[in-house]
Amino acid sequence: MTPIRFGLFSDLHANLPGLPERGFGGRSMEDLCRGLERFRQAGVSFAVSLGDNIQPARDAREEASQLSDMISLWSGYGFPVRMVPGNHEFQQLTDDEYRSVTGLSRVYDSFTPGGARFILLDTNVNPDGSHYSADNFDWRRGILDAEQLKWLEEQLKNPVPTVVFAHNCVHWDPGDPADEWFRLQNSEEVRELLADSGCVRAVFQGHHHTFRADRRDGILYINVPSPERYPAYSDECFPVVEFTEDGILYNGVPGGEL
Repeated sequence: MTPIRFGLFSDLHANLPGLPERGFGGRSMEDLCRGLERFRQAGVSFAVSLGDNIQPARDAREEASQLSDMISLWSGYGFPVRMVPGNHEFQQLTDDEYRSVTGLSRVYDSFTPGGARFILLDTNVNPDGSHYSADNFDWRRGILDAEQLKWLEEQLKNPVPTVVFAHNCVHWDPGDPADEWFRLQNSEEVRELLADSGCVRAVFQGHHHTFRADRRDGILYINVPSPERYPAYSDECFPVVEFTEDGILYNGVPGGEL
C-alpha cells in the first residue's frame, strides 16, 4: 500500500452566534480553521470529522444552516473532509435532513485510496433499529444495526489494510463506572468482527472528548479529544496520522508508543 496521511477532529460542539455556549463553543470555529490549516500544511490526502460538530440552534432550519456553513468552510482547504455523524447532529435534524445537508445517500461508507481501506461507521442507531432523528434517541444506547453489521462483514472479506472511524467508542474501558455510556451497546460483537478479519490496523473514535490509546486483539484504538477540554487551541485536538505498511504514526508518535 502507498503511505497515506490524513487529519482528524472530533466533538467541536460549535454554537451559532447569540446562543448559550457550551464550554469553548465560541472558539470552536476558530480552532477548526487553525486545525484545517495545520492539515493543509501537513499535506493530508483527506480529513475525517468524528462527529458532534454542532449544537442545537433555534430550530432545525438554523441547525441545518450551521452544518452547511461548516461543510462549506472546510471544503476550501484543498482536501476532502469525510464525516461520521455524532448524536448531536440529530438533536434537531432528522436522518433525511442530515443526509440532504451533507449530500450523503447513506451515512456509513468506505473508500480505498492507495491500496488501503477506510471505513466510516454510523453509530447513531437506537436499539430497536430506528435511526436517531430529531432528538428521538438516548446518546448512551447507540448500536450498529444488523444491516450495517452485514455490510461491514462483507467489506472486511477483502483483507486489505484497514482503518475504521466511528463516533461512539468501539472499545472504551478505562475503569470509570460510566464507561458503558460511551461504548457502542453491541461493541463486543463489532470488536470481534474487526479482530476476526485480521486486516484492521486502527480504529479512531470520539464521543468521550478525552484522548486515550489502547491496543486490543492487535488493533490500535485511539480516542480523539475534543477542543472543549483545552483552554486554548491545541494540535492534540487536530492530529495528523500517517498510515503505512509498518503501522500508524499519530502526530509523529508510533502507535506502539502511545
